[in-house]
Amino acid sequence: MRVAKALDQGIEGLQLKAVALRDVTTATARLSGLRSSPAILPLSELPVAADIVVECLPPSAFLELGNAMLNHGGKRFVVASVGQLLIAEGFLDAVRAADLAILVPSGAVTGLDGLRAAREIGLEAVTLKTSKPPHSFGDSVRIGDTIVAASEIKEPTRLFSGSARQSIAAFPKNINVAATVALAGFGADRTSVEIWADPGIALNTHELTIRSRGGKIRAVSENLPDADNPKSSAITAYSIIAALRRMESAVSLGS
Repeated sequence: MRVAKALDQGIEGLQLKAVALRDVTTATARLSGLRSSPAILPLSELPVAADIVVECLPPSAFLELGNAMLNHGGKRFVVASVGQLLIAEGFLDAVRAADLAILVPSGAVTGLDGLRAAREIGLEAVTLKTSKPPHSFGDSVRIGDTIVAASEIKEPTRLFSGSARQSIAAFPKNINVAATVALAGFGADRTSVEIWADPGIALNTHELTIRSRGGKIRAVSENLPDADNPKSSAITAYSIIAALRRMESAVSLGS
């Protein structure tokens, strides 16, 4: 709702035309405080109603909207479920054929401008280490082949080590950051990812390390978990809002 509220309060050049929520009654109640009266539509009808569609869905619902967008070339699609761009087979190829423009906000990770610049110089290695409080992964956590209660994790514990593509398949609700880094840099199979559950921290932490022919970059972000969805960071919604403002701004900052 933060994105809808920001649009309702005013982003120059943009107007909130429609929303899609699974429960119409809930949607009506949540939208009652807005100044505007956007239409409440099924996901499949959003591309008809708007020129820009912002996706903030559970990963399992992404393709319902994504496939609808493919039928409406010339639109702009702002994607939060970034991992689905990598694991939904053939989707990115279909995007190119459909003349659909996709925008991926930076979300909870910092350092993407440096990563894109380093890619132009020549990347040598890209590593992302994500650490979160155990409860951010849910009531239970998979460690290898074992599932343990999140409350039983008493020390920093590595849950995963592998490629970005593998991390997204293993933690689809927790690791969109890995997909964003992979798309900006070395790709899904050459980007290394570690995921940790750490009871000693209160913030979702992403440490991005980039080695290139131009040197080394280390960027760390420590973000409050989203109050409504602790698997995500609170800053993610504001990153989407910032991306929308940039789309219509006369001056564009960052590479």
